[in-house]
Amino acid sequence: MIAVELLIVVVVLWLVKTILSRRYAKRYRMPPGPPALPLIGNLPVFMTNRAPYLVMKDLADKYGSVFSLKIGTTPFLVLNDVDSIREALQHRATDFAGRPCLYSVSLMSRNNCDIVFGDYTPGWRRHRRVTATALHKNVRGIGCESIGVKITREVEYINEILMKKAGPVCDIEDELNLAIINVISQLTFATRYTLDDPEYLALVDSNQKFSSLLKPGDPIDVFPALKIFPSKKLRLVQELIDSRDAILQKKYEEHLATFDPDNIRDITDTLIATMRQSKDQNGNDVFSADHVVMATWDMFLGGYEATYKTIKWAIAFLIHHPEVQAKIQAEMKAAIGDRLPTWEDRAKLPFLEATILETLRQSSMSSMNGPRRTTCDTQVKGFDIPKDTTVFCNLWWVHHDPKNWKFPTSFRPEHFLNEHGRVSVPKSFLAFSLGSRACFGSQLAIMQLCLLVGGILQQFNLRQAVGEPLPDLEPGSELVRTVCDYKLCLEVR
Repeated sequence: MIAVELLIVVVVLWLVKTILSRRYAKRYRMPPGPPALPLIGNLPVFMTNRAPYLVMKDLADKYGSVFSLKIGTTPFLVLNDVDSIREALQHRATDFAGRPCLYSVSLMSRNNCDIVFGDYTPGWRRHRRVTATALHKNVRGIGCESIGVKITREVEYINEILMKKAGPVCDIEDELNLAIINVISQLTFATRYTLDDPEYLALVDSNQKFSSLLKPGDPIDVFPALKIFPSKKLRLVQELIDSRDAILQKKYEEHLATFDPDNIRDITDTLIATMRQSKDQNGNDVFSADHVVMATWDMFLGGYEATYKTIKWAIAFLIHHPEVQAKIQAEMKAAIGDRLPTWEDRAKLPFLEATILETLRQSSMSSMNGPRRTTCDTQVKGFDIPKDTTVFCNLWWVHHDPKNWKFPTSFRPEHFLNEHGRVSVPKSFLAFSLGSRACFGSQLAIMQLCLLVGGILQQFNLRQAVGEPLPDLEPGSELVRTVCDYKLCLEVR
């Protein structure tokens, strides 16, 4: 009897919601989309074994490049072409600057003190501005050693290690991992690691755990009330928080205890200096310790994780395309001789930079961009978009749309070179997103990738491992496109 009464209540609530939704739809010219199921909406769309960006492309073919979905009661907007994405993220930047609240992720942000996942507020804007300024000062070497010098030093170190293990079948993932983490850790808290350092291993483990959380449509995020039940995802979130804070909180406290305003060592020191100077009109802190710690976490999320996965893609593409390797090596020989490239050589090495940009396009690691949320009622392509709509942008399709690229499925660095052989970035290249949430570390990312790839190619040829298949360039069905693990032949030049 109770079950019947409960069923009746659910049906009545659904009918009321449906009637209200139809009335609501009359006031708005909403984008078309597939029919939604009662209560769960279009949640099954995200629960297939296919990659979400492929599913969104198929739906765009049927409903148009701008279409809508619902997950639970939350409205979703999906943008699949460069013009609609630029209209939304660039020309209506503030309207599309919010971030949806995902329960599992919110637990990690220390009360919205995080930049990557934090919502759009005056405090968030200040936090982003301060962190971006700290990053740019350290990248340029204002008051400290420039990051370009540090990267070159890491390349020298990794090449020494690789020289000892060069051979017909090699796995160099650990060495790549170490080099990139060392760049970010030096930039963030003036620390270098070795492969067997427990703190280094804990950082790698923390980032791997975080990557496993980035799956859309998890029931705990759609229906937060489920938090009262045992959840594997929530257990993983807590493990991540514990391992992350054990390192980053300790680093913050060490820096605070040894802070000297006349000797700024890294980004953490720069942020602590800002924290000590930031007070509102009542003398209260507006930039807290939590803001500092979360900013250092963001450095590892963006500066390490994305760069590591991209360089794995770059080497995989180069193994498939030895002619591209040879062209980069010839360019370096003509421009700088046999020494390692530096960031000051950038203008002399356009093909190297174009290869990095083509890697970012072809891999499209952040396939659907970080989800946005509309901060007000707005429009895109003539459609009405209500406030609090979650927005996905199909960057993978924009980067593979034949309307935008001459050879969309081919690896061609020439996509980023003009008729004079200089680097030229088309408007359909959106690897670093746009607008209020565009990646402010894009220059650092390009710098790391160019110097690491160029430095390795200066001393080695990267070939197919003997007796092993070529790297598989088709990733799995995850939202973040990650190249499969592979081995290679490391040939000393």
